[in-house]
Amino acid sequence: MDKVILEIRGGVGGDESAIFAADLARMYQRYAAQRGWTFTVVDSSENDLGGYKSFVAEITSWDDTQQSAYDDLKQESGVHRVQRVPKTERQGRVHTS
Repeated sequence: MDKVILEIRGGVGGDESAIFAADLARMYQRYAAQRGWTFTVVDSSENDLGGYKSFVAEITSWDDTQQSAYDDLKQESGVHRVQRVPKTERQGRVHTS
């Protein structure tokens, strides 16, 4: 059995970075489900738009899975960046978070 603590924090960018953090959290949750891993939310701080200021989860892989959660996710560190027209934008401008 392998356990991984996943921590996601919305960075500079206010509401849009929190929305992106929530998108990442859902992406990792679906990925864990596809791999047959257990995904448990340990702590989260949500904003008014459904984004996360901070999000912490525990991912557990069992011995019968093809690859351990740690081996698969150990390179997933660092800063992520997105450019898109956010839900919070009213004039259609592209923002970077």
